Amino acid sequence: MFREFIILFLALAPLTVPANDVLVLGGTRNTGYEVVRLLKEQGRNVVSLARETSDTSKLDELGVPTVTGDLLDAARMQAIFAENEFDTVISTFGSSFRTKVKPDFTGNRIAIDAAVAAGVKNYVLVTMVGIDETLVALEPRFQKMFSEQIDLKGRAEKHLRASGLDYTIYRPGGLYTGNATGTATLSKDPRAMGLIARRELARMVVAGLDDPARRNQTYTIIDPEIEPGYWDGKSQTANIPQELDESELD
Repeated sequence: MFREFIILFLALAPLTVPANDVLVLGGTRNTGYEVVRLLKEQGRNVVSLARETSDTSKLDELGVPTVTGDLLDAARMQAIFAENEFDTVISTFGSSFRTKVKPDFTGNRIAIDAAVAAGVKNYVLVTMVGIDETLVALEPRFQKMFSEQIDLKGRAEKHLRASGLDYTIYRPGGLYTGNATGTATLSKDPRAMGLIARRELARMVVAGLDDPARRNQTYTIIDPEIEPGYWDGKSQTANIPQELDESELD
């Protein structure tokens, strides 16, 4: 009797696929990849957006699925959100000085609008120190150097706040490649500035996903324990202010 009940239940139950909880934009490299790696380690359902030309080999090794699309292709992004069920979007992508068409604002605007239409619950956005009131934290030469990124990422922040989505915005200081330290801090001080490893930034982003106190908040995020020129004991060092990483913000 029990066996017949199970067979009947399976026959009547809808064939569903577990929802992909988190979509990471920029997950093939740098901070985004570190976010994906941590989410996968925690057993969360995570998917990364990847362009057709992106190297997804590291994601393949992790067993993380990808969806193919271009952040600047509004129709494709709308389709991705319509075809999947994402609770959360984490946006870590950025542009370097070499990027001709910088997606920092337009890419986020398209993704935010698609997320709203699809009923996404939460959007996490990584931008940079220097936006709005935190401009005072940057030396004048860096204000000039990063003026385009500051403008575009600032516009993305404003669009997100006006979208109606729950959000968390992180404004990291100078980024470098190194190990997570466990010592990063969140600040509301507009003059706060410092360095932070991408792995440490990723750790903080992932740790904040289930923290309701971080919803609808904007933070500067730095690691006060890291001094310019810090050596991580292996092969990399934090970039001193005169040598900020050109791939800095993604």
